[in-house]
Amino acid sequence: MPNYMRRKLIVYLTGILTLAVGSNLFLNAALGVAPSCSLALTFTFLLPGSYALFNFIVNTLILILEALIARKFGKTQILQFIITFIYSYLIKLTSLFLTHIQPHTFLEQVLLAILACIVMALGITLTIHSNLTVMPYEGFIGALAFRLRKDFGKLRVIIDVTFTLASIVISLILLHNINSVGLGTIIASFLTGSVVSFYDVLFNKKLNNYLGIVVLN
Repeated sequence: MPNYMRRKLIVYLTGILTLAVGSNLFLNAALGVAPSCSLALTFTFLLPGSYALFNFIVNTLILILEALIARKFGKTQILQFIITFIYSYLIKLTSLFLTHIQPHTFLEQVLLAILACIVMALGITLTIHSNLTVMPYEGFIGALAFRLRKDFGKLRVIIDVTFTLASIVISLILLHNINSVGLGTIIASFLTGSVVSFYDVLFNKKLNNYLGIVVLN
């Protein structure tokens, strides 16, 4: 394996591991999760199985939608499937080491949700800079944006809102509550992007140097 590809894999897998830690911190905060994860969390309240399992199932279904929209299932989708499995496994694995982090007050819940956003934003930054592949959720939005000729960012907001509303509707009808959506979801929606931008400024040069990327000014 070429050295540059090895480094890209290291950065990407570190990002995936960081995302898994952030996901578990969100779960421990118990204030809801990011919009992209809300459906998976909703299913944990409805059916037997772990959050990691439903995360894998939901992302696999999203990957199928991406393939249908893009009208292909090639190397990119296969890689996304493998990454989805690894990510879900890491969620399960890291949860074993984070069970002791349990907030006891509402303020502690909010602070833990903010910490989860900061950690997940770092994971997002690392995966983006590796330029290896994207998770099925982003791949699905990208394929849909290309097919509909819409702006990715604007379409992302629409999809986030759709996933959140779907989780709320399912929860209200079947569970009579909205445990999967809450203040943590709002925090994730508004904070994560800003923190990613901060990390981008902070680590952009160092990551480019490590990955051997030359940026022309």
